Amino acid sequence: MTDPLTRVRRGALVLLGFSTFAIVAHHGLTRRSWLESAHWLVVTISSVGYGEKSLEGPAVQAFTIFVILVGISLAAYTLGGFLQLLTQGEIDRALGVRRMSRGIDQLTGHTIICGYGRLGQTLAEELAAHRDGFVVVERDAQLVAEAAETGCLFVVGDATQEESLEKAGVQRAKALIVALDSDADNVFLTLTARNLNPTLTIIARGDLPTTEKKLLQAGANRVVMPALLGARRIAHMINRPHAAELIDLVTDRRVLNVQMEELPVGEESPWAGTSIRDAGTRAVHRLLIVALRRADGTMVFNPDADLVVRPGDTAIVMGKREDIEKFRQEQRL
Repeated sequence: MTDPLTRVRRGALVLLGFSTFAIVAHHGLTRRSWLESAHWLVVTISSVGYGEKSLEGPAVQAFTIFVILVGISLAAYTLGGFLQLLTQGEIDRALGVRRMSRGIDQLTGHTIICGYGRLGQTLAEELAAHRDGFVVVERDAQLVAEAAETGCLFVVGDATQEESLEKAGVQRAKALIVALDSDADNVFLTLTARNLNPTLTIIARGDLPTTEKKLLQAGANRVVMPALLGARRIAHMINRPHAAELIDLVTDRRVLNVQMEELPVGEESPWAGTSIRDAGTRAVHRLLIVALRRADGTMVFNPDADLVVRPGDTAIVMGKREDIEKFRQEQRL
């Protein structure tokens, strides 16, 4: 079924084209001025009429009948679509969808969150706090309304369908979060997304232990099991309560002004080719180097201060946000 906005646009274009044709044809048949021909068109289509008796010849009368029938039909078609737009509030919705599409089209290297449940909502809040670009894909009307209230970009549709992922810019995205309610849907979504973008980083949620293997086979880079993570966290609270509390304080930005950050080291960085000590991470910037991930994937935990940092390495640091940002700018990270 044609949507009202398309109906109005199509009807207006056809009516404009037909009106132009009718004015030109009437001018040619009657040799009257262009103004008189335009006046004749308006009077004809509006059904105002000319009087009881027409003084025109048979050819002009037949043409007038044709213009009346076609013109009224086109006008009614266009007006009906416009009234439908008004009654359904389609104008605001259509303009909103258009703005949303433009916003998504401008994103690149963003994250796609498939599913706006509790996991998706929390993840959206975290990405928004870090000012990372992201798009939510959700089909539930209530959840879509909640996403719209936060002002985030979203696509209304089934995330397992290629069309929805393409609208979300899956070819330009850097990561995709699979967070649907069904493990079967998560597996199918992972497979679909991997086929659309072979280089995409896919992090998938799974509920059943048997689902992890299927998600990895479907193309997921990492699989998160919320039930398993929750059980481990509870165990940490029992066995190592103070360590668990510290982790909570670090991960909750509202409680403690401390965060963990990844700092990739490029060839243009002054840090490349020098030691951790030379960069003054601890003495000058008050940053703790938790680990250093080498370019070959090797993870060095609690690296020595004399360890030389090479291009392609990634430093995992912990400290205050302003100290991390200052160090990032100074070292061009």
